[in-house]
Amino acid sequence: MNTTIHEQLDAESAPKVAVALGLTPRELEYICTALGRTTNRTELAVFAGMWSEHCSYKSTRHLLKTLPREGRGVLAGPGSHAGVVDVGGGWAVAFKVESHNHPSAVEPYQGAATGVGGILRDVIAQGARPCAVMDALAFGTSDTPRNRHIRQGVVEGIAGYGNAFGVPNVGGITLYDPRYEGNPLVNAMAAGMIRPDALRAASGGKPGDLVLYVGATTGRDGILGAAFASEELGEKEKQVEDRSHIQVGDPFAGKRLMEACLSFDTASGLIAGQDMGACGLTCAASETAALCGTGIRIDLNLIPAREAGMTPHEILLSESQERFLFVVAPSLKQAAIDHFQRRGVHAVICGELTSDGQFRAEQGGQSVIELPAVLVAGGTPQTPWPVADELPQAQPYPAFAAHADLSEDLCALLAMPGIYNAEPVYSHYDQTVGNRTVRGPGQAEAAVLKLPDSQRGFALVMTGRGEQCAADPRSGAQAALGEAVRRLACVGARILAVTDGINHGSPQDAVENLRLAELVGGLRDGLTTLGIAVTGGNVSLYNESPHGAICPTVFLGAIGVVEDTHDSPGNHLAPGLELFWLGDLRDQPSQSCFGQMRGQTLDGPAPHVDLKAEKKLADFLVTQITLGRVRATKASGLGGMLVALAKLCLRGGCGAQITLPKSKARNDWALYGEYAGNVWAAVPAEHSAAFGKDASASGVPAQRLGVSGGDALAVTNVMSVTLSKLNALFSPGPNQKGAA
Repeated sequence: MNTTIHEQLDAESAPKVAVALGLTPRELEYICTALGRTTNRTELAVFAGMWSEHCSYKSTRHLLKTLPREGRGVLAGPGSHAGVVDVGGGWAVAFKVESHNHPSAVEPYQGAATGVGGILRDVIAQGARPCAVMDALAFGTSDTPRNRHIRQGVVEGIAGYGNAFGVPNVGGITLYDPRYEGNPLVNAMAAGMIRPDALRAASGGKPGDLVLYVGATTGRDGILGAAFASEELGEKEKQVEDRSHIQVGDPFAGKRLMEACLSFDTASGLIAGQDMGACGLTCAASETAALCGTGIRIDLNLIPAREAGMTPHEILLSESQERFLFVVAPSLKQAAIDHFQRRGVHAVICGELTSDGQFRAEQGGQSVIELPAVLVAGGTPQTPWPVADELPQAQPYPAFAAHADLSEDLCALLAMPGIYNAEPVYSHYDQTVGNRTVRGPGQAEAAVLKLPDSQRGFALVMTGRGEQCAADPRSGAQAALGEAVRRLACVGARILAVTDGINHGSPQDAVENLRLAELVGGLRDGLTTLGIAVTGGNVSLYNESPHGAICPTVFLGAIGVVEDTHDSPGNHLAPGLELFWLGDLRDQPSQSCFGQMRGQTLDGPAPHVDLKAEKKLADFLVTQITLGRVRATKASGLGGMLVALAKLCLRGGCGAQITLPKSKARNDWALYGEYAGNVWAAVPAEHSAAFGKDASASGVPAQRLGVSGGDALAVTNVMSVTLSKLNALFSPGPNQKGAA
């Protein structure tokens, strides 16, 4: 930066610098009015990072505030490092979802790897030991070298960090849609266990307390990464320049840092702490001061630098990974430093809390920045982007004739990316390290983990369908909620809370802004209906490329309690089981892979979601699982009821024979339509009568459609296909696209 640290910008140059950094003229005016003076370049860069969409949520704060934040078992909610819920047995679980979309588009391996590392540190900052990660990914459908590079890099980055760190990847989802072309989505969720009385805070310090820098040295990687994450992705040539914004992770250093941080306690000087994520030192320092109600002074000469000649701007806004900032008691200064150094982690006192409310950074005895900490950390006022009056109406599906042999449709669906066997993806990940995983990827409808010395456990799931949100953002958000409720129930868990990852286009577009408001509104109303809270999450905007905006996509991470992990059904069918279809059996055209496969438009009728019915079904299913009456379960999703049944068969190596009711006019839509609120339950014959009777008493539609057995999947008078043929299609070969 060709300027002295004292240089104030004049009235002519300040707007140009502000716009180049991503600030609006309105925001610059607000800053100068609040300060009563002009700023220097470094101060403007600090505001550009902290007031970016990624850090300040300036376009969505007013919407997110409407989401319910309090619910059963919630110990920590939005504003905390990670949400925390009490799962019983003397344990709580911290969990949160975070996006790393833009970095993964530019540098797939490091973008995905540092996304995993960052969300793990959020859980660690809460005082919890990570026990699981999950991922929600979305890619374009074209089989180009660039798309293959992105898919492979993302999967290898997730595996590379998580495996080396020593935390199991227990599941997730992968979507394929042409509207993610040029802008993939990479959302990661982490969960960690903690005793409820051991939760940590980011506040509590007072003037005179010391500031301790802990972890890796500060380099030039990831500078202003938060501002970059709030921009639209450009052409390939521009993305080469964007690589300077990408962080570089070190999972082995991260593991060592985790052990040192989790064993750091009040006896060693701990008062409060923040991980250095987006905006790095600037965010950790300003938020610490704001939360403590103090000021903070940082000596940049004491910050361990990885490279010589780093400017104040670079040191303050570097997003180098594996770093924490702690507030420590002055009397235990040396004890705190010794604690980390004994564990091979660098630690140095770099400043102190002050009484004047100012965020100061100094270098060589001279002031670099002097800004009110609350102003920096509090974010810009809401940005008043235009909102459209209404959304474009989804076009109705054109009619088409059913195939004479519906087995052709089943075979084609099982070979589609997003439906076929994902084992080539999750085989990259360590799924069982830590000995907590009871049900991992491909083994059940949700991941199940056990608590220490207990049969009790908890279940985790990630859900979301971008094409449903594109058809109707409100309904699509509620469909993701309903799926979370349903899939948790499939393993015997009642939903407790969710964390949300909202991925969207530009809020400056009036139609996109309305879609965003509708999506959050649908989520709010759905959570209220279910009586559960959102404990935090992430919003990623400006997910656009020269190909256009992505589908508005909400990825939900959900958690539920499992009373006895031994009762959790898998999704493997065995011979001699009665096959019950729970929920209504419909045959209307729907937003579905089947419709798209048959040449219909991507847009289509939005899913009808009844969350009260979803909850009723879930309560019934959990009760039946607890009674030991359910052997296997599978929620209907991509591909509809027959694809779900085919997966049950293929996982268990066992066929099935079902008969559709004669009342169905369109067997193809009944078999392949994608509707909310449906689950297959495989029940031993001796429990069949009681299962059906209890379903009727509970008001849950339940139809016994067939039995398991044999070596084929058959629908009476409709189709029959051998499992060997289905398996050849379900397991992707080397020439099938979608290596991720």
